[in-house]
Amino acid sequence: MAHYRSFLLPGAQLDPSTAVLDARESAHLVRVLRARVGSRVELLDGAGQIYQAKIEVADPRAVQLSIVDCRSVAAQSPPIQLVQSVPKGKAMDLILRMATEIGVESIQPVFTSHGEVQLSAARLKAKQEKWALQLVEACKQCGLPYRPQLLAPQRLEAALTTQAASASALRLVASLESDSQALYTCLQQAQQSQQVDSIVIAVGPEGDFSTEEYALLRSAGFQPVRLGQQVLRAETAVAYLLSVVDQWRQSLL
Repeated sequence: MAHYRSFLLPGAQLDPSTAVLDARESAHLVRVLRARVGSRVELLDGAGQIYQAKIEVADPRAVQLSIVDCRSVAAQSPPIQLVQSVPKGKAMDLILRMATEIGVESIQPVFTSHGEVQLSAARLKAKQEKWALQLVEACKQCGLPYRPQLLAPQRLEAALTTQAASASALRLVASLESDSQALYTCLQQAQQSQQVDSIVIAVGPEGDFSTEEYALLRSAGFQPVRLGQQVLRAETAVAYLLSVVDQWRQSLL
């Protein structure tokens, strides 16, 4: 059993028998976790491969390891995409971690009318880099074989326009509208009436989607669903919706 866990970031080197970690992961493994020569390390590549390895050179700039074993993990099906309105503060960090742990395939951050988030180009770039690291840290903490694809943030209307249409996709939007269906009812109907090949979930800001945005979502095939009787914070709504949908997904297997 590995005592440590690291992620194979783009700067890492890998061949069938050896691996060299990038500077960031090397420093964390040696200087923070105090791993030494001979320590066992589990390596994740974020694409379904999990390697068991042993440290041969404990260099904090480039840890060198020998590969002991490798196994492949199949991706979950049908894949889930989260379309998430960027919330204020640090809530997005928590949302990204939870979505990764539950097993979404991709995350599309969007800007919405009531989101109250305005970022300069430089600030947005820094946010994206931070968000990408949140996905890596979630994978490392929980030993997850797959890291979600983090798509470039854009306005909701642009994201809906660029989404590939699929008649077999199940599209759900967490809704505070009076005519929204109960989530469980909607999932039951989908299981009975269609073959689902993908799932897309949209969650708005705490100020909710605007009337115009709900109209856009409906025209893109999203079904409005309610999440119980209470009004939930954005991060709570994501955890609730993804957890229920993931359990339903497991029932399809």
